[in-house]
Amino acid sequence: MLYIFGTRDARIAKYIDKENICYPCKAFEREISVYMPYFHLCFIPVFPIGKKRFEVRCTNCGDETKSENLVRKYEKLAKTPFYLFSALILAAGIGAYWIYWNSNNQKHNAEYVANPKVSDVYTISEHRNDGTTYYFLRLAAIKGDTVMAIHSSLEYNYFVNTMSGDDHFVKDDTSLYARKELKKMLENGEIYMVSRNYSKGSGFNQIW
Repeated sequence: MLYIFGTRDARIAKYIDKENICYPCKAFEREISVYMPYFHLCFIPVFPIGKKRFEVRCTNCGDETKSENLVRKYEKLAKTPFYLFSALILAAGIGAYWIYWNSNNQKHNAEYVANPKVSDVYTISEHRNDGTTYYFLRLAAIKGDTVMAIHSSLEYNYFVNTMSGDDHFVKDDTSLYARKELKKMLENGEIYMVSRNYSKGSGFNQIW
């Protein structure tokens, strides 16, 4: 059975203590293992929970007796490792990258819309009663303040940044836009992304 979330123990430290005597055999060498329980999501640690757990074993006779002084000493030494917060660190990293990407994308979009070029492709986000629809516009001609664009043959009910294999631009399906109209569409979030210098794999060169 696959457990998506739950709790586990991680050994966070291991020590050999040579200061405290093992009373059964009088040896001075004990192995101390320190464990920390943590909450996980798909086995990725999210955060530690509860208290540290100690296992003490005499390397000479195997006695597992542990004293309060021994536990207190190594509880201070054993620090909670950062990897027990892996899921939170990962989420923070993804969030930071998304903020950076979105900011950079908006900057490029504004630059490209202000200075359009033939073959630029706009990903259009259109809100309708049944949800959000996405499709592509490719700039086919620019004359003064007027921009002519051709429409993709398909529409998508989810965000896409490349055309599907059976999609293409319809050269006879044209629309005219004023530059200020495109700027307004960008401000309203209708122009979701502007692609320029794209690869062949994007499908944006498929026109017929």
